[in-house]
Amino acid sequence: MFLRKHCIFIFSVILLACALPASAKEQSKPSLTGIVSSDAEGPMEGVLVTARPDGARFTITVISDAQGRYTFPASRLQPGKYTLSIRAIGYDQDGQAQAEIKANKTATEPIKLVKTKDLPAQLTGAEWMMSIPGNEKQKRALFHCDQCHSLDHVVESNYDFDGWMSTLPRMQNQWTAGSTFTHPLMPASPPKPMPSDPELAKYLASINLSAGRSTWPYELKTFPRPRGESTKVIITEYEIPRAAAYPHDLVIDPQKNIWYDDFQGPNLGRLDPKTATFKEWTLPILRPGKPASDLTLELDKAGNPWIPRGYQGCVVTKFDVKTETFQTFSAPPEYNDDHASCTQGNVSPTGTVWFNSFNTDQMFELDPATGKVRAFNAFPGSTHYKGPNRVFYFGIDDNFATSQKTHKMYGSAITANGDMIYCDIEGSGIGLLDHNTGETSLYPTPTPAAFPRRGSIDADGNYWSGEWIAGQLGMFDPKTKVIKEWRPDVPWNGLYRAARDKWGNVYAGGMSTDYLYRLNLKTGEWREYLLPTLGGEMRDMKIDDSGPSVKIWVPLVHAGRLVEVEPLD
Repeated sequence: MFLRKHCIFIFSVILLACALPASAKEQSKPSLTGIVSSDAEGPMEGVLVTARPDGARFTITVISDAQGRYTFPASRLQPGKYTLSIRAIGYDQDGQAQAEIKANKTATEPIKLVKTKDLPAQLTGAEWMMSIPGNEKQKRALFHCDQCHSLDHVVESNYDFDGWMSTLPRMQNQWTAGSTFTHPLMPASPPKPMPSDPELAKYLASINLSAGRSTWPYELKTFPRPRGESTKVIITEYEIPRAAAYPHDLVIDPQKNIWYDDFQGPNLGRLDPKTATFKEWTLPILRPGKPASDLTLELDKAGNPWIPRGYQGCVVTKFDVKTETFQTFSAPPEYNDDHASCTQGNVSPTGTVWFNSFNTDQMFELDPATGKVRAFNAFPGSTHYKGPNRVFYFGIDDNFATSQKTHKMYGSAITANGDMIYCDIEGSGIGLLDHNTGETSLYPTPTPAAFPRRGSIDADGNYWSGEWIAGQLGMFDPKTKVIKEWRPDVPWNGLYRAARDKWGNVYAGGMSTDYLYRLNLKTGEWREYLLPTLGGEMRDMKIDDSGPSVKIWVPLVHAGRLVEVEPLD
């Protein structure tokens, strides 16, 4: 499944010139253009048109305008042959479309669409959520399923009540986070038997194809295609060559290389977007037989990646980019027994490195120069909940797992002075740790049960996070201790990580919609940039605003791709 150390994948530099940045003047020159149309609508706005160079493992995507015209700038498509594909809800391409680009000439290729015969195969998780009937509690429980896999697995199943009662324990208790249907991950320790919710099983059996149903007893609803400003974007997707790649996090180094880790295995990789060269390394296995999936990835000032190792122990591993060697630092022994895991972490502006335990709520600050580790408790005033993880173990009733008020820390970031701001995902709040005194303070989100997931600190010191269940952006101001919230019009969007650029726009990826969202703080305007890959799932997002225009990078966990999104304004 995994590649040998130092495996390098190189593609033709001639073909890859399309990935290079372009000036505004260059972007006005089309190398390929055409009209997208259908008999039902005539010229069609908001159709994603994707060009793949012959033999390449990357694609470039543009979106048709109000006249139905798509346009690829000359700087993006070099001479050669390309295969064209589309994404437009409710439509399929009428036959294959190909184009040949010649130097200093504009190629024209019309694209004809026909009504799809398989609409369910085109729906996102959020569109299934809109379509499926249910009350608020039922829908919230169903939405938890979408964080691990697409909802078509639920609705296309034929499990009856008994079938779901035997299936739910596997989904909620026997497989770990990061599992897929084709690549399940066994838990680090044998799970304790836990009851499943009969009400959840009854509800799931009512919305799928059980009881002899051949279709669903409800109307399938869809989002409209992109319109107006949301069509002004260029999207480049790079496919990781390794089979079964699940990139969870990524980060941009000073040379504009993209580093990524893997949600399914001990893989650290680097993409050079200028040449689309991939190189990967295998992280050391510290606990054989335990899952080796990783989540968080950050760089220190020297450009070295740091990765908390999850079920490999409450440790953090550094990769030295010059020597290409690994060094691992551990929490004190009393925090690093056989059941310990640390999945989240940060590199501080002060030079220390943090790694945090989702299961025990412990936060560890490492001084890399001395190896000294300090331990902090994220929720010192509360009783530590030792039951199953409520993010994955749930029922129709919010208190199915327990009626106890629970807290779990998840995403975090470090302030300029070394303090930590973190999400309390189960308690639905934002935490603030004074790393000098060890004092912690918790601030509830204005929206109850919002489930803040991951975030980042902007240039003004504010902490932006995605409120996953509520489908909102949250901003915590550590000076005023006030949390403000913004909600896009798209329901069940699953906002996850959020970040602000230097121009005052806030971006967030939607786990359930394939949209990268942008909020203009000055005008309150939202834009949704639709990605060409269905169901890729965005759990991370990083902004490169070092140049005259912004570029946003996201990993697609379930598609094995790294994506660059470039708004054209």
